Amino acid sequence: MSGLLLIQMFITGIVMGLIYTLVALGITLIFGVMRIVNIVHAELTMLAAFFMYYLYEVWQVNFVLSLILCSAAISLLGLFFQRYLYKPLHYELLNVLIIAAGAGIALRSAGWIVFGPLARDISTVFPGMIRILGTPLSMERAAAALICVALTIGLYLFLYKTKTGKAIRAVEQDREAAEVLGVRIDRVFFVVFIVSCTLAAVAGAFTGMLFAIDPEMGSEPLMKCIIIIMVGGMGSVPGAVLAGLLFGLIDSFSETLFGGEMAYIISFALLMLVLIVRPRGFFGYEA
Repeated sequence: MSGLLLIQMFITGIVMGLIYTLVALGITLIFGVMRIVNIVHAELTMLAAFFMYYLYEVWQVNFVLSLILCSAAISLLGLFFQRYLYKPLHYELLNVLIIAAGAGIALRSAGWIVFGPLARDISTVFPGMIRILGTPLSMERAAAALICVALTIGLYLFLYKTKTGKAIRAVEQDREAAEVLGVRIDRVFFVVFIVSCTLAAVAGAFTGMLFAIDPEMGSEPLMKCIIIIMVGGMGSVPGAVLAGLLFGLIDSFSETLFGGEMAYIISFALLMLVLIVRPRGFFGYEA
């Protein structure tokens, strides 16, 4: 195996890991604060990709404006689920999981009806190639990686350096105590869903530039992100980042050397090993 191939697999794994991280962060943030698993997040990512396709590719709207409009639309849809589906269920984990799974199936089915069976793609906004240590990398993948890093850092600064972020972390650690201290729980939930849906929208936009878009495009990344969240620790942002990069590298090396099926076998094997040795994951909360 050449050194160039190793570098290429490593770079590809980091890029994929960052995209996995972006999707996983939205799910783990909601779980950490609200203790629900918002699996409809995968369909929100899919819808974001289609929205970006029509805004940018079909209607020729400026890319940045398309991304803003897409984020706003996905956030409104996410807030609809939070207010009219999850809140009436009092955010009970099992009930929310069931209704989110049903909503996901409904959105995928609607996607086949509205968008049809043909896969689409979004033309790149970042043409050209760059070389890293002699390895070619498309500008769109490099841009996706940089934006994922910027959003991850931005989320960290938001959570740890702003008043709203500190309120979110207070609710995450002890909801009742935070409420006694004057933190408005409904407002925190509102902000958390806005942030999570924005991450889903950006992930969908760049996934649409890198891969084909179809109504099932969110299903496979969702399974991968669930594994990432469980290994990293449910509700842990640092855990999601670390596990996302780890599984991106596993996918890149496994798919290149053994094929895509082996990548899933290794991922599930690692998940089982981690849960046996450390059931709460790398950085998960104690029960």
